Amino acid sequence: MIEKEKVRHIADLAKLNIKEDEMVKYQEQLTDILCEVDKILQVNISEENIMISPSDNQNCFCEDVIKPHLDRKDMLKNAKRIKGGYIVVPKVRE
Repeated sequence: MIEKEKVRHIADLAKLNIKEDEMVKYQEQLTDILCEVDKILQVNISEENIMISPSDNQNCFCEDVIKPHLDRKDMLKNAKRIKGGYIVVPKVRE
């Protein structure tokens, strides 16, 4: 099982406050995670046919087609607020 000091160190790195009574639970969970990762690392894939993508499609790009754009006045006529030729929207971040 992973040591308490390592669990505290991981919690500090993640800026988590783990109470002492929760420590055993986190020790068990982290040990289980590390055991599963170890199982994955033990798989020998050197001779396997590795699938990079589940699809055989490669570089499925569309041709660039120039189309007429909307007139600025037509675009702005439905906006609630306009300032300097731009649409004014509410601030979402301080």
